[in-house]
Formats: sequence, structure tokens, C-alpha cells
Amino acid sequence: MQFFNQKTFILLVPVLLAALCYAIRSFLNNLKRKRAEELFRNYHKDRIIYFSREVNFFGQKSKDGLNIKGNGSLLLTPDQLHFKKWMPDQDLIISLEDIKSVERVDSFMGKNKNRPLLKIDFNNKEGDIDSAAWLLDNMHNWENVLKDYINE
Repeated sequence: MQFFNQKTFILLVPVLLAALCYAIRSFLNNLKRKRAEELFRNYHKDRIIYFSREVNFFGQKSKDGLNIKGNGSLLLTPDQLHFKKWMPDQDLIISLEDIKSVERVDSFMGKNKNRPLLKIDFNNKEGDIDSAAWLLDNMHNWENVLKDYINE
């Protein structure tokens, strides 16, 4: 009797797919944890005003077509908003002094999730008006905290 016959192969495929899914999920969970810890570790805990471990980034307007959506972590300090994208590892740091407005929008750069997004208009490093948007689970809190800090 042959060990790898057709029935064995048919039974083996779902097991291998499940193992692959588990490995990918473990890798991504580890990456999320690692990137969030990297961001959190860069700041003294007394300086962190607000933090979200998992947010969905909808891009930065000045990046145009080079801009892709992605997941990451978002952190607010008394002087800056710091977004750390998980893959690829990228940072977007916005000084609170440069933020011009905070608002809820239905879509950003033609992308939406049928839920409101938090859009921030700010002056970028070149001095031009730019914007970025995120999908956040705790939208109301982020919106209120940001508005409080930029209107001081």
C-alpha cells in the first residue's frame, strides 16, 4: 500500500493549509506586537496622552499614487502625533503645531470602509498643506483629544 495515495493527499492539503494560516497569523500578530512596542518604547510613559495599538491608515495626500493603505499604531504626545506603519516599517510624525484641522470624513483619496475616518490636515516638512486619514475604533476619543490639544 502506497502511503501518499490520492486519499492521503486530499486529507493532507487542508491540514497543510491550516498550518500555513496559523503560521501567517502568528507572524502577523508578532509583527503587530513588535511594532506597537517599538513605538511605545520611544516615549516615556508620562508623555503618552493617547495610544491605539491597531489603526487602519488610509494614506497621505502628498504621496499620491505611491501611497498604500496599511495597518499600524498611533500615539499622541503633548507635541506630536506619531503613526508607525507595520509593513513596511514606516513612520509618519506630525507636530501638533502643524495640524490645521481634525475632522471626520466618509472617504479619503477615493478609499472608504463605510465607516467614518479621522482626517487630519497639517503642514508637512516642505511647508505645504497635506492630509492623512485613519480608521479608528475609538474615533470619538481621538477626535476630542486631538481637538483639545491643537486648540490650546
